[in-house]
Amino acid sequence: MPIVIDPLTPLADDGSKVWEQLYEALGYNRVADPATGYVLRQFCEGWCGTLQPVHELVRERDDGPPWAILFDVDNCPVESLPYLAQYVGVVLTPEMSEADIREAIREPVGWARGRLPSIKLAPKPTLTGTRRVIVRSRTPVPGAHYIRTLASETPEVARTSTRLRAAVPAWEVLDYEAIAGVSWRDIAAGFKDWAAVKAAFTDWADLADTLPTELPEP
Repeated sequence: MPIVIDPLTPLADDGSKVWEQLYEALGYNRVADPATGYVLRQFCEGWCGTLQPVHELVRERDDGPPWAILFDVDNCPVESLPYLAQYVGVVLTPEMSEADIREAIREPVGWARGRLPSIKLAPKPTLTGTRRVIVRSRTPVPGAHYIRTLASETPEVARTSTRLRAAVPAWEVLDYEAIAGVSWRDIAAGFKDWAAVKAAFTDWADLADTLPTELPEP
C-alpha cells in the first residue's frame, strides 16, 4: 500500500494562525477548494507565512492582551528574548543557551548581586556537565563568598571568573577557584559505611555540594 503524505497543516481553530482567518474570509471560494487539491488553502498558508511571527506577538490570547507575550519570560519567542532581556539589564553572550537566557531574565544578576541564586546562575553558561557551582558564605564578614566549580566542568576558568565577578558586590574580593571536587574515594575514606553517609547528608544534592575540606578526616 502506498504511503500518502497529507500536505495540509492541521487546523488550529483558535485564531492563532493568520492563514486560517484569511481562508475563512474567502467564503464560497472555499467550497470548490477540495476539488482542486486545496490549492487555495495552500496559497493562504504560504502567503501568510511571513506574517505569522508578527501575528504571534500582536494577537490577543485568553490569558493576556496583545504584545503581552513579549514580557512573559516563559513564553516569549526565543528570537525576542534579547528584547525582554534589556529591561532587566541582562547581557547576553554567545555561550548562553535558550534556557540560560530565560533563567538569567528571571534572576537578573545585575539587580541581585551577592544573592545566592545570582551567584550560582552567573557562571553556568561557561560550565559543562552538571554545571555545579558550590558557594559558601564567609563569616563573620557579611556578604563575602567562597565560590568553587568543578575543574572537569570548567573549560575556561578566566571566563567563569569574569562572570562571577559581575555576580558579587563590587567591594567584595572574589574568592573563586576551579577544584577537583570530592571523589567516591574521598567518601569511602571518610565514612565507615553507606548508613553513615546517609546520616551525614540530607540528600544527594547536599552530598554533591560538599567540598573536600568539609569531609571528616579518614
